[in-house]
Amino acid sequence: MPIELVYLASTAFLLFGQILVQALASIRSHSLKFLVGPRDGIEDNNVLSERCRRTNANLIEGMIMFTPLVLICAHLNVFSPLTALAAALFFWSRVVFAITYWLGVPWVRTLAWFASIIAIFMFAWELFV
Repeated sequence: MPIELVYLASTAFLLFGQILVQALASIRSHSLKFLVGPRDGIEDNNVLSERCRRTNANLIEGMIMFTPLVLICAHLNVFSPLTALAAALFFWSRVVFAITYWLGVPWVRTLAWFASIIAIFMFAWELFV
């Protein structure tokens, strides 16, 4: 399997991991009984839980842009060293983004986010230029 598809699958597993971290953070604010229910009227006063929620939303937004580009490259068989680098950059920058967001590290988090956007543009460059 091309490394780009491995990184795409790894990013999906990263999202799953982030969801688990959010669930564990929510247990600190709410009982397990509450969390397995419909969660009506949930208000999270837990800073980490809210950071996890925002981190997950941000990764989903990034994956909405990243995933189609990887799949189009796979369909057209236009993987290259640039797309391999872009896939690695996207995945690892998202890992750094999540950790630094959870910990509240402002500048590193922003640079990691920017690196993931650059990775998306690298894929687009390979497809359209």
